[in-house]
Amino acid sequence: MPTGLLGAAMLVMTAWGPLPAQTNGRQANKAPADSIQLTEIRVQAFHYGQRLTETPGAISLIGNEEISAVPSQQIDHVLNQLPGVDMQSGSLNTNRLSIRGVGSRSPYASNKVRAYFESIPLTNGSGETTLEDLDLSLIGLVEVVKGPSSGYYGSGLGGTILIRTDDRQNSGFYTEGSLASYNRQNYRAGIRLKETSWSHAFFIDRLQADGYRENNETERSNFSYLGTFRNEDHRFKLILLQTDLKAFIPSSLDWDTFHDNPRAAAANWAAIKGYEDYQKQLAGLSVQSNWHHGLNSTISLFGQRKAQEEQRPFNFLEEDNHYQGFRAIIEKEYPLNAVLLTTSLGNESFWENYNWHTFEATDHRRILSDNKEKRSYANFFAQILLKTETLRLSGGINLNTTNYRYGDQQTNDGDQSASHRFNPVVSPRLAASYSVSPAVAFYATMSHGFSPPSLEETLLPDGERNPDIQPETGWNYELGSRGTIGTSLYYDLSVYYMKIENLLVARRTAEDAYMGINAGTSEHPGIELRLNYRWINQPTISSKFQFSGSYSPYRFKNFVDDTNDYSGNDLTGSPKERFSVALDSSWLQKLRLLIQYRYTGAIPLRDDNRIYADAWQVVHVTASYKKSWKQFELNCSASALNLLDEKYASMLLINASSFGGQQPRYYYPAMPRSFAARISLKYLFR
Repeated sequence: MPTGLLGAAMLVMTAWGPLPAQTNGRQANKAPADSIQLTEIRVQAFHYGQRLTETPGAISLIGNEEISAVPSQQIDHVLNQLPGVDMQSGSLNTNRLSIRGVGSRSPYASNKVRAYFESIPLTNGSGETTLEDLDLSLIGLVEVVKGPSSGYYGSGLGGTILIRTDDRQNSGFYTEGSLASYNRQNYRAGIRLKETSWSHAFFIDRLQADGYRENNETERSNFSYLGTFRNEDHRFKLILLQTDLKAFIPSSLDWDTFHDNPRAAAANWAAIKGYEDYQKQLAGLSVQSNWHHGLNSTISLFGQRKAQEEQRPFNFLEEDNHYQGFRAIIEKEYPLNAVLLTTSLGNESFWENYNWHTFEATDHRRILSDNKEKRSYANFFAQILLKTETLRLSGGINLNTTNYRYGDQQTNDGDQSASHRFNPVVSPRLAASYSVSPAVAFYATMSHGFSPPSLEETLLPDGERNPDIQPETGWNYELGSRGTIGTSLYYDLSVYYMKIENLLVARRTAEDAYMGINAGTSEHPGIELRLNYRWINQPTISSKFQFSGSYSPYRFKNFVDDTNDYSGNDLTGSPKERFSVALDSSWLQKLRLLIQYRYTGAIPLRDDNRIYADAWQVVHVTASYKKSWKQFELNCSASALNLLDEKYASMLLINASSFGGQQPRYYYPAMPRSFAARISLKYLFR
């Protein structure tokens, strides 16, 4: 079916609904099957325990049922179901996450978007975030804050991903195995022990895959421990995560190879069998306390260490990175007749040591560079919330200080050591929401955010400090509404405009060399809509349509790079139209059929807009069966992925350059039609 006709047909369907959340460690009440009670869904981004419908800000939630619905899918499949969120995936270990166009022009990794696993930062000191190696079975809820929040989680320009664990599972043994095309195998096993006042969970996750392309093999092992202890006034949570990954790198392709032989790896990466190999440990301890009289506090300690090596055509890289930090938040509630006043103060401080060495690509004994960097930042934030039965007014402010200290250990060509201290950034936020009924509310926000330069952007091509580089900053203005109409329709609508100044540009100077410049401003207007319509709800059969879509004509307002003026051009790396639709039906609470459709519009690949990646559409179909008896629960599912066998690029390299007369390599080929199946078995302790 042509794209336009299929898109039009799917747009008639409607989309995504809310999911159970938690409040201060306790499960929120489940909504009855015949209604959508958003008042019970609570968020963490702006105020612990605040109901979703009352929250003045753009927040989307997605829960465990949707996360685990399709076998052999990674977190990019999960996040791409949300409006305004785009996570491109070149392979299991190569991804780029952007929110509302922020981060879409990053060369490879995800930056300018912050992420937390519970209260542990997953974002390192240079702003890079890695989500793709998480064990999805641990996730109970994903909360996506779009745009700068100036609240509990800093003032990230793009937004924040908050990942919460699933504490609702009962005690028992859990096993799961999945198989998919191209010899992908995934096995999980674990045990949960749970009582009223404590719980322990141990899980092992093992993934291996040959990959669709050459030089694309991946092996990953995860070990996870989640521990909780609670009494009437305090809740302690300990998280320990270990990841061991080795993944070969096929890299991007030029147009001719992408069109004629998409299974190929880039010739230079295939010749040297390029790969990355790392071990990562993550730990965090948090304590939530209720001190009575409306006083609450949360204190978190966290740390991570990552040791990595990467074989590349141009050199061999060794990295050792470790960081530690803490977060502290204190809240106080003051009941004032018909008004509830809540104040909060907080701090997040972070220290990181990053050591890296490069060697000759074919002679790992010949050192090319030896570098050390210390990074530190501190966020100090305060917030006030006035709340009546129908009106909420909030104001917040965030103060950030960021420092980089670079040490050059290879001084044959001169000592390039230097420090870079950015000016403090103050980010305010004002917001209001008003409930026109218990089920429907409107909100308005005005907020400021910033994004610091990456390591490469703070250095010149010869390794010297770049004294002129400045963080990107921006203001976001937004109007929105969310709520339920009747008992069957949920909606979430937002209209926004964000202007980003001091736009950071990674100017490529060689095959593996960039320099950062501040080149101008960009404008990010957009509209986002999320719907969920439950059109059948009977004891034996239920069915709902789901829709998630955005229209976002982002563009450069004033953008001059060297002698090139790109003012007025479409923002590189970001499509104007994106939407996804799903039909989710179940029979007798045992059989389930899920049909998912996703459309992405054309994407500009260069700042001059001379080349666009074609629009594409993809369809997934999943059938599942669930059976419970006595203490056992069996779940089986099978999927046909990319059912229409669409040929498209699942990730794009923006502003790719050509060297040695070769074509630029923009394209990471997506998987063709493939199949996956999963079986899981739980033995529950009654």
